[in-house]
Amino acid sequence: MTTEELSIWALESELRKAGHDKFSRSGTVLGFPSLAMEFLAQDAKIQPHHNGFAAVVTFEARPPGADSTGIRILAVGFGETEAAAAREAASQWVMGVFPALRSYLARPEHICEVERAEMLVGVPDTGERYGWTVHLPPIIWRLYGASDLGPDDEPQVDRNEIYRLVFDVVHPFAAHRQLFWLECFASRYPDGKVDATCRYNNNDWQEGRDALLAWALTWPDTNGCILSKRQFLMFEPTPVDKLPSSESLSERMDQEITRASEPWWKRLGRREGRKH
Repeated sequence: MTTEELSIWALESELRKAGHDKFSRSGTVLGFPSLAMEFLAQDAKIQPHHNGFAAVVTFEARPPGADSTGIRILAVGFGETEAAAAREAASQWVMGVFPALRSYLARPEHICEVERAEMLVGVPDTGERYGWTVHLPPIIWRLYGASDLGPDDEPQVDRNEIYRLVFDVVHPFAAHRQLFWLECFASRYPDGKVDATCRYNNNDWQEGRDALLAWALTWPDTNGCILSKRQFLMFEPTPVDKLPSSESLSERMDQEITRASEPWWKRLGRREGRKH
């Protein structure tokens, strides 16, 4: 079994664990008919790490047989065995990416793992306005080097934190009507140094990375540990008049445009809260 085959087996196992069982696996491809999608494991590596193994794999979601590149998201996992590491990497994808895909493609009224936000982008010079529904799965955090982690030691995580963080920088890149997504990752080391990755439609995006780096610098001391946070955000183009708050958002945007003519784009948004 190749590393990619092990990774796609791990993804199948984690999807079954989450209650999904209607798919078919062939080699490194997992077909998921109910979403009219297939999932692929690519560029997988599993290496010894401390007393166990670390798995790094890119999972791609795309329509069956598509020639173009789909949504590619990196997943990392750790475990005592190669299989355990592969399953942990797959679980990160199942928790942090799959719910947003399902929210967008299956269009259920409600998914507990996903919050939705509304966003309105306007171009004053032309009067064009662009509506967006933003699908927000959970932020996944890790604290490396901590033992006997208690509830009081867990970092504070707000599911909308990264969305609010990139809210301003993403708007100049959202004056269009095509689906796009962001892969966001930030980490802080024991010495206070920080690192970040941000990808817009699979491509490195410097503006987003800069925002994530500035955010990570504000995190409290990690008490000798490495803290990381990652989130996948999917932006679905939505007719402005179909946004639940379109009227109030449009009124506020008119006021903003009247008060100031710069920058060339204006932005407004709101969040739909999900409580359980």
